[in-house]
Amino acid sequence: MPFTENIDAFFDTDAFATAATYNGVTAVTVIFDSSYVEALGVSSVNPVATGKASDFPISSAVGKTLLINSVTYKIRGREPIDDGALVVLQLEQQ
Repeated sequence: MPFTENIDAFFDTDAFATAATYNGVTAVTVIFDSSYVEALGVSSVNPVATGKASDFPISSAVGKTLLINSVTYKIRGREPIDDGALVVLQLEQQ
């Protein structure tokens, strides 16, 4: 019997996730991280969001916007995680 998992539990806004708006109209939930990064003496913030792959189509997610906590980000990249049910979105603040 194959193992199936309900990934919606990870996107509960009362626990881990944050409500967001994809491309100005679609309500989604993501796990948002805007971590501090320092490499080669240069420091910056690297905002990323983890979301369900089904919410961010592979053919069109890059270049669209994601509104999180009243801040608009442009999606710079979409990277699948493991089996592809989840994706990491590389973001750039607008």
